[in-house]
Amino acid sequence: MTGIHSTYRPADWRPLERALENEFGTAAVDATAAFWFIGFSAGPADVGELRVYEHSVTRRRLALDRDGRAYRWFPEALTFSRVDIGEALVETLL
Repeated sequence: MTGIHSTYRPADWRPLERALENEFGTAAVDATAAFWFIGFSAGPADVGELRVYEHSVTRRRLALDRDGRAYRWFPEALTFSRVDIGEALVETLL
């Protein structure tokens, strides 16, 4: 994953909270404490900026748009593409 902005901006936790809540229920929102906010990255042109989080134990990253939809970095294409949020969360957590 490349292109994460290094200039300081406040962390945006709402997309991660929304994704966890939609997939696992309201109690799962507390799981945000297991993540670090890495920063913002340019997403697909029709989506805009993505928020990048890293799980503190697995060290796997999760890229979400402002609505909590998941994206994966495909280095061969040098771009992010949308992926299933449930699969992305499970992959990040395990």
